[in-house]
Amino acid sequence: MNMETVKTQLKSLHLSAAAQELDEILVRHRSAASLGWMSELLEHELDARKERAIQRRIKKAEFPEIKTLEGFDWGFNRKIDREKLEGLAELEFVRQRRIALFLGHAGTGKTHMALAMGLKAAKEGLRVYCASVKRLAEEIRVARVRGTLDALFRKILAAQLWIIDDWGVVSMAREIAEEVFDLLDRRKLSSAMILTSNRDIREWSEVFADPVLANAAIDRIFEQAEIVVFEGKSYRLKDRITLPSLSAEDVKMTPKTKPRKR
Repeated sequence: MNMETVKTQLKSLHLSAAAQELDEILVRHRSAASLGWMSELLEHELDARKERAIQRRIKKAEFPEIKTLEGFDWGFNRKIDREKLEGLAELEFVRQRRIALFLGHAGTGKTHMALAMGLKAAKEGLRVYCASVKRLAEEIRVARVRGTLDALFRKILAAQLWIIDDWGVVSMAREIAEEVFDLLDRRKLSSAMILTSNRDIREWSEVFADPVLANAAIDRIFEQAEIVVFEGKSYRLKDRITLPSLSAEDVKMTPKTKPRKR
């Protein structure tokens, strides 16, 4: 076994003093013949620490459920752009701090794919923040009451990937909407984002009480965004009711899109 391999493992475990003293100790004890057993032991410790770190990131992300890319049913909605989604799953857009927008009817796979990418990011060492827009609004409301808004913002902004689910489902009070806009404005300096929505983009302005704030927020969301439309019927409702299909032509999705005035 190469002694340099053992030294590298010791340093990876933050045992730099042991790595520096290894040569001298082996000479003193005349036992430099084989270090295979030590390397194997250290490798087990490294693997265990890596797994514990992954589990901490998954727990901290607060995924509502664990979904995987391998568990996605590509055969149900064949109109879904598999090539584009698999490209996004490489997570280069996360490293570039960009946005992925998953749009389409409820039950077509948007949340599954978002959570699966979030899980993959956590496994690759990235910090993830995951919340529905309803939960995000509630966290902000509670933090304002408790005077802990700065701490909440630090937590969210420290994440390298945000997953915001069900955008447009709830409307926000003006003071909450202003805080959400502040987050969106600051995000581009530090974090990537996956945002899912089953609402028509022309209805997004209803999330915000102020139409000016709504326009500004939508501009932030669409800035350099990768857009995937999840077309077709609902997988979750396939045995219950039939929903009309949604196609890319049903929504106008460009950074220039302006919300409907109220």
